[in-house]
Amino acid sequence: MRSDCLAIYNAEKNRLKALLKTVNKISLTTDMWKSCHQVVEYMVVTGHFIDVDPEWKLQKRVLSFVKVPTPRQGIDVADAIFKCLKTWEIEEKVFSVSVANASYNDSCLKNLKENLSLSTKLVLNGDLFHVRCCAHILNLLVQDGLGKIKDIIQNVRESVKYINHNDARLKAFSDVVEQKHLKERKLILDCPTRWNSTFQMLSTALKFKIAF
Repeated sequence: MRSDCLAIYNAEKNRLKALLKTVNKISLTTDMWKSCHQVVEYMVVTGHFIDVDPEWKLQKRVLSFVKVPTPRQGIDVADAIFKCLKTWEIEEKVFSVSVANASYNDSCLKNLKENLSLSTKLVLNGDLFHVRCCAHILNLLVQDGLGKIKDIIQNVRESVKYINHNDARLKAFSDVVEQKHLKERKLILDCPTRWNSTFQMLSTALKFKIAF
């Protein structure tokens, strides 16, 4: 099974390498990802590009999924991204890199920009190289607002956790939902760092208000 998985991986990697050779410019997005089952964090690098198809379709591919040990500095992240670019042979094709507003990303992109500038000419001399993630900025704005009702959110979150903790509680809650003839059937537990999932949790819980 291990041999088959590696064979498929290598075949797909070679296919993607061949595709990237036809690409003129590629933009990157990168962020840290933490598994709920582990304490370690991984860095994901995704490439976004327009293919050579006449329809000009936007494509995206995961290029790297690596562990970047803590304490993490900008130069460590820059080194991991640069190694990824060298592996795929696209270090001279980078148009821009979009990152969240973590402080280490500023030094990371500064270091990466300097390294790439040594071997290639960046678009507009790199003025568009560092792109700050608008979704992250929006998340910071909304999280600041949600701080005003943090106690309410915490109560709802703990209530959802309590009901979903075991089958007996879930069954009892489902019986009440059925008695009240509610259309909704499933509670949603949010990811606290993502405002949209918190919104989904609250809006769904509100529909279960009479059941609670």
